[in-house]
Amino acid sequence: MQPMHAAAKDDRGDSTRCVHAGRRPTPGDPGLMAPIVRSSTFLQHAGTRSLTAAGRWDDAWVYSRYGNPTVAAVESRLAALEGAQGALLFGSGSAALHAALLAAAGPGGAVAMPSQIYGGTRAILAEELVPLGLRLVEFDLERPEALATQEHLDVIVVESLTNPNLLVADLPGLAQLARGHGARLVVDATFATPLLQRPLDLGADLVVHSATKALGGHSDLTAGVVAGGGELLTRVREIRKHLGAVLDPAPAALIERGIKTLALRLRAQAAGAQAVAEALEGQAAVRAVHYPGLASHPHHARCQELLRGFGGVLSFELAAGDEALLPFAARLRLVIDAPSLGGVETLISLPATMSHAGMSPEERLRAGVVPGLVRVAVGIEDPEDLVADFLQALEA
Repeated sequence: MQPMHAAAKDDRGDSTRCVHAGRRPTPGDPGLMAPIVRSSTFLQHAGTRSLTAAGRWDDAWVYSRYGNPTVAAVESRLAALEGAQGALLFGSGSAALHAALLAAAGPGGAVAMPSQIYGGTRAILAEELVPLGLRLVEFDLERPEALATQEHLDVIVVESLTNPNLLVADLPGLAQLARGHGARLVVDATFATPLLQRPLDLGADLVVHSATKALGGHSDLTAGVVAGGGELLTRVREIRKHLGAVLDPAPAALIERGIKTLALRLRAQAAGAQAVAEALEGQAAVRAVHYPGLASHPHHARCQELLRGFGGVLSFELAAGDEALLPFAARLRLVIDAPSLGGVETLISLPATMSHAGMSPEERLRAGVVPGLVRVAVGIEDPEDLVADFLQALEA
């Protein structure tokens, strides 16, 4: 199922697309990297803009709150990777998701959200959009068919791979459910990246990424992106313009740099995640390991069907529960206790005290955040070094 706003598929290899998709150097713009245009405003009317047939001024550069040449060049690369008509960069992933949900739901809309979703997404919906009149419908990602009985829905929002338990959303099935309601499907594909999954090809209307993570890839920027097309993406662009959420050109240039090595980093991260997951599974101090690359994962087969790999994030449960979390983190010598993911360093985070800290214990359990849960975002270190560090921390 491919919506009208999806672009033609690029069949070149991952690394080739990361290096060459989108903007290309030309004689008039010969730099291999997009130039960083720092100007906040641009010359108008003196031969730079013209009236369209509809009597409106064209979309030449006006003001960097509306758009910027550097940002636009990186957006073209992101759109090409995502197979979308267009992409829009924001100052953070949260800002991107907020704009996508506002655009997709409309005033007073009903938004369906799985219990197993990132705590920040839940906060945007419950604390920012519900007070504006949106109605929130919660469902179990393992039983999405329950949505068929809802009287009315405007949006279904899910993650490709859930944070932190790595459940795999059935995007084709959810897209069919959304169409039955006349609703839009918004997918946060941060964990998957455009290389493992292109949700627009599976029926999504908008795809969102925290570009802070793997797209940037070096833990040195904060950004977000919304990709899609048609009137819906036009509405997202209007929201970005009105709220002033466009990304600054300097971090946009860092995203372009990061994208060029995305395929290489993702391969190393996935190999490391597989090695760590296999080493942790069966350890006496570990109750369970959640990684779709393991045959024991409930969505192992679905991941093979809907994604092109298993990614660089896993989670596991310490058998000793929450009391063991901080001592375990303190014993790690190589792995760093810090939020975020997708960078070159391996990080752990403790969802109960970080990403899902604002939720009640009951809400955390519904989201899959059980006692002793540790999320691991694998970097590009040698897998044997990572395995050794986790095992020594467990043995201690």
